Amino acid sequence: MMQESAQRAIEIDSVTKVFEAVGMEPVIAVQDVSISIEAGEFVALLGPSGCGKSTILRMIGDLTAPTRGEVRVHGKSARQAREDHDYGMVFQEAALFDWRTTARNIELPLKILGMDRSERAMRVQEMLELISLTDFANHYPWQLSGGMQQRVAIARALSVRPKLLLMDEPLGALDEMNREHLQNEFLDVWTKTRTTTVLVTHSISEAVFLANRIFIMSPRPGRVVKVIMSPLPYPRTAETRRDPQFFEVESEVREALHGVIRDKALDV
Repeated sequence: MMQESAQRAIEIDSVTKVFEAVGMEPVIAVQDVSISIEAGEFVALLGPSGCGKSTILRMIGDLTAPTRGEVRVHGKSARQAREDHDYGMVFQEAALFDWRTTARNIELPLKILGMDRSERAMRVQEMLELISLTDFANHYPWQLSGGMQQRVAIARALSVRPKLLLMDEPLGALDEMNREHLQNEFLDVWTKTRTTTVLVTHSISEAVFLANRIFIMSPRPGRVVKVIMSPLPYPRTAETRRDPQFFEVESEVREALHGVIRDKALDV
């Protein structure tokens, strides 16, 4: 059994995930992965397609169970953490309800939890201010840009004040300019809330800009082959992208990724 720490938000201990289907060979998606994430960190999982990044995220969020090993969140099982509403989740698609306004989309999880109307209204207003969309409270999703919709999805996830935010390629569908703009807004929200955040991304520059630690994963079966610490200070701004240190970390990450892909090719 792993040792628990009051400061650790996530402990993944020797986790392996095997997917099996009738008449097909088992697929080892993730193999012997161990990760510790401290409370308040912003970390990124980065690796080639199919390396198990999203599988790890789903195991943390109790959307799938490990075949072997253990996942604990704030000293609890992933299942207990989910039942205690410790999570907020944001995916590539904002998944807003078209018939609900911005405010009512944000309000929905609060209503499900049984929060009274006055408290819900106060929390929704707080979230609208956090994502700078107060003027769009009564707009419907189809009246918002893709970037705005993702901000609403983030506000909805944060409305229950989760201890942990899980994000799976939340900006993958956006163009480069909107993506960079929303990255800045993500960090602004994170700086204000310091919610422990785990991001799955294919973008090297996104991982370097947002995260304080980057976990580099190998092609399937996914393993963590390197952890890169970013020395870039917070808060990070557009100027950060022009900092020589940014290019140094970006180069280190790129070389690590190319290395694992090259090593995999040599094994074939």
